[in-house]
Amino acid sequence: MRRLLFLLPLFFIGRVFATGEINVLTDILHTPYPPGCIALSMPAGPASAENLLYDDFLTVPSIGSVDRDAEVRVTIWRTGCFDEGFSVVMVRLQKVSGDFPVLIPQVWAEAGTVDFPEHQAQLQRLPASGNVGATGDVVTTAGETFILGVDALSTDGSRLFAPEDYNDTFTLELTWTSFSPDIEDAWVLYDIPSYVESLDPPQFDMPLLHGRMSGQYLFDGIPSTGLQLIVGELADDTNFIFAIFFTYMNGEPMWLVGNTGGEAPGFPGIEMGLLRFRGGEFIGLGPGAFNQSDLTVDEVGSIIIEPLDCNNILLGYDFSPLGLGTGVLEGNRGEFRIAGYDCNPWQ
Repeated sequence: MRRLLFLLPLFFIGRVFATGEINVLTDILHTPYPPGCIALSMPAGPASAENLLYDDFLTVPSIGSVDRDAEVRVTIWRTGCFDEGFSVVMVRLQKVSGDFPVLIPQVWAEAGTVDFPEHQAQLQRLPASGNVGATGDVVTTAGETFILGVDALSTDGSRLFAPEDYNDTFTLELTWTSFSPDIEDAWVLYDIPSYVESLDPPQFDMPLLHGRMSGQYLFDGIPSTGLQLIVGELADDTNFIFAIFFTYMNGEPMWLVGNTGGEAPGFPGIEMGLLRFRGGEFIGLGPGAFNQSDLTVDEVGSIIIEPLDCNNILLGYDFSPLGLGTGVLEGNRGEFRIAGYDCNPWQ
């Protein structure tokens, strides 16, 4: 009911809600979380005290030091995804004290609680940046938040680190040993607790509509009816949305189209008018069978599209101009996948 209460008032608002551009890239070898979970502008800290996993102050070696002569603050938390059972582990590093620069450590991870993690990991500034993390860069005094990526294969190729491991309890190691080999125990282990949906909220209040949600959505119990949704990107990095609504009127099939463009990426709901075209001829008659002036275009209503997750949307409709009223349907795209650009490659 909460979601219906959110969507229905949009019929009277008629606008897009932009919340910041999300990153929808993915790399199944190094990013065990779905695309679209995190914005390009990452959170500066956990959502609440309950969301916080660790907030430690570590004494670590600076560049070229043979002693632990600097202090770094390490903050760790999970950010939930709207896809059930998925989250992203966030690590924030901030240099607190010390006269010389401190390097961002090497990172390792392993499923369960272990002493020697053997999956190389990365502190990523952007999702899907492969196995190129921030290790070896300088820890800033202002602080910087990173996404934790983990290689799917262990260093010897014998073990797999899957999204199920990432969202369960696992061991995370931060180590400065390679930078300061003369210092003993220049590393720290963290037991990362499993993802808890009630404690680890998403970065956004609502799921955001993005290109990986494009597809053919069907409505349970309504045969041979659906919505074809395309979320595209323009040259100026704004989004356009094109929708074709397949339905019936007086027993005859009818398709309606809607389009909007120039939207800033990152919006949880969008409204568009639906147009009905009449007056054309069959394509087989070839060029010249009818002209643009022969077409009649009527705006017959509007729809609001709100994503629920990668494979489900709420579709609000208002066909009052046709005397057909208003309503809300839940659409599902089932087994439809965009080749090479799946919304959640692990589902």
